[in-house]
Amino acid sequence: MRTVFVIAYLALLGLYLFVETGDSFRRRAVNKILLSSLFLFFGQFWFWANGYAHGWTFLALVGLFYTCMGDALLLFSFGASGAAFAVANLCFIGYTLCTLQQGGMLPKVLPWLGVGLLLFFGLFLWVVRTRWIDLGDKTWLALFYLLTVTLHGLMGLLSAILLPSAHNLLLGIGLALFMVSDYFLVVNKYKSKRKRTLRTNTACYFLGMMLVALSFSVLP
Repeated sequence: MRTVFVIAYLALLGLYLFVETGDSFRRRAVNKILLSSLFLFFGQFWFWANGYAHGWTFLALVGLFYTCMGDALLLFSFGASGAAFAVANLCFIGYTLCTLQQGGMLPKVLPWLGVGLLLFFGLFLWVVRTRWIDLGDKTWLALFYLLTVTLHGLMGLLSAILLPSAHNLLLGIGLALFMVSDYFLVVNKYKSKRKRTLRTNTACYFLGMMLVALSFSVLP
């Protein structure tokens, strides 16, 4: 089943990289919703089938759902989509936090997380003060959102490094790609609209979500 999922998903992703910059909203919408539905369905199927359903792990299910919802909303409203993705980010933060706590690695994570956040805030401050990207009245909303996606990306990577398993590796790399994709999205939205930037955002995001879904296909 994993092979079927990956082949179908990559085929749809390859197609979407071309239609998303075309003139047909209908093709773009159908293709994108199919991609999102695939990672949501298979991710949730494997979640239940492989025994992840216990306590705090349900945060991952909620995260997958709101990520899929964010994809659909992004076709119509950037703001509503951002709200849905922010909920998903918070769910993934909670999931990775509990994973690290369960594995006894939370104390070791905190110093590295602190370094990562210092770099993030430093970069964000530089971007705002130099006006390399002018976020205007969206500065504080952008800061909050990017902070949430950066947190789950960093925590995903740290869980993959400190608690190496097939699940944590796939999940951590997937969440990191999700994080990187949003940086490209901000550049494309507020700096310069280029097809190459948009396609990089799309590739990182959907490949990341494919890995997140696949992470639940392996036993915990």
